[in-house]
Amino acid sequence: MFNKPSVLAVAVAAASLFSAGVQASGFKINEQSASGAGRAFAGSAAVANDASVVFFNPAGMSRLERSQASFGFTYLQLEGSFEGVRTNPTGLVTSDTAEAGVYNDGGDFMPDKVIPFGYIVHKLDDKAAVGLGIFAPFGTATDYKSGSLAGGFADETQLSAIDIQPTFSYQLSDTLSFGVGIDIVYAQGLLSKELDLIPYGAPGATDPQYKGYENKFEVKGDDIGYGWNFGVMWDASQSTTLGFAYRSEIDFDLEGKSEFKQSNGVEVYNADLKGHPLLDPDDNGIVLADAAIAAATGSYNPANTYTGKVDKQDSRVPLTGPRSATFSIAHKLDDRLQLLAGATWTDWSSFKYFDVIATKSGIIDDLSGLGENYVGHIVEKWHDTWSYSVGAEYSLNQDWTLRTGYAFDASPVKDEHRTARVPDNDRQWLTAGATYNLNDSWSFDAAVAYLFIDKSKIDEYNYDLDDEQKGADNLKGEFDVNALGLSFQANYRM
Repeated sequence: MFNKPSVLAVAVAAASLFSAGVQASGFKINEQSASGAGRAFAGSAAVANDASVVFFNPAGMSRLERSQASFGFTYLQLEGSFEGVRTNPTGLVTSDTAEAGVYNDGGDFMPDKVIPFGYIVHKLDDKAAVGLGIFAPFGTATDYKSGSLAGGFADETQLSAIDIQPTFSYQLSDTLSFGVGIDIVYAQGLLSKELDLIPYGAPGATDPQYKGYENKFEVKGDDIGYGWNFGVMWDASQSTTLGFAYRSEIDFDLEGKSEFKQSNGVEVYNADLKGHPLLDPDDNGIVLADAAIAAATGSYNPANTYTGKVDKQDSRVPLTGPRSATFSIAHKLDDRLQLLAGATWTDWSSFKYFDVIATKSGIIDDLSGLGENYVGHIVEKWHDTWSYSVGAEYSLNQDWTLRTGYAFDASPVKDEHRTARVPDNDRQWLTAGATYNLNDSWSFDAAVAYLFIDKSKIDEYNYDLDDEQKGADNLKGEFDVNALGLSFQANYRM
């Protein structure tokens, strides 16, 4: 119907990824309790200290002596920085041209976050219990400063999810219990990227007038997904407990809108566009012509330009929350000291691509140049991971319990496919925490965790649907991310 300029095709192609945070590998969140955070979540599937066992292993609910509720939050102080160079669509490196005065390093792109959680367990009798958990199973947020070097690949990213989990637990014998739960998860996301529609050095472009990014592309949507989980706890001896917990994968189809957010330079020019049903002629915002490039190729005719607004386009973003399996052990050396350890396998290999797909053919997906109604396509091809943790709990007296822990959390991201939206890498945890028993009904938990995260090198390109490199756009450099977590929790025994 009309020409598809390569600059916009490349620019839109990468607008499709929810990034991983630093809470855990990939986009999982570990911070589901303060008591668990104090020991780096070691042994979490083998202990039943409070109602947060609803999340870590529902089998432990029947082991609680009384009905109880636990609720709290984790505050994450995050910091992320980038150092590197950008190659624009014409193949010029930003640091070697006048572009160096136009773009910035993105600033601190990791906003601080608060992650709430809450659980309640009701004992039906000595053997059975029901429970309910409300928590965030995964989520993240990154926000680069406007005009950043990374802006052509990632601008703003938000992903949040709330899991409502009803559960049931039963004590099969004095040593063996099991539990099962249903996950009802609401997820929503927003992602954007900046568009350099008339790049520095393009044919016919006037360099002194170069302003960097002219527009912004945004996609947002939401969905409800369903999954299930189960767990078992077994007392191998009077002093040793083993635990296993499994969570199924959860599929989402985040449905929403794709749109251009600003009113500058969308690169479409053709007389046939006049009166197109997907354009709004009453909005005098977007000029559907790249006069500079078109003039250089001899195809530009001012009489054929169109001024109007490209309407929002219905789109969807498929997303899978991966399945996982946790193995835990808790061993009491004596009445005061308990040692804990655990390992978690996560099926990240199910996450191969992150795509934005138009539900109906229209202007925006046609501009992307990908075909098959694709608005954006990013190659991920993550691999499965294992995380490991060790920890200890020490009962100082009847009022205080002290905790500490260490964890190693491997990243699922392959070096060749690391993206600006997912500057993820292996991380190590050092944690400490404590429980204070105020009285027979109330107790309080607090924990601090510092994450040591490896610096992440990036060499990102755009790809077509055959996973072949598309265009000259490139981001090369190194990310440095740091995180400190503070967790607080209150427990009420009924």
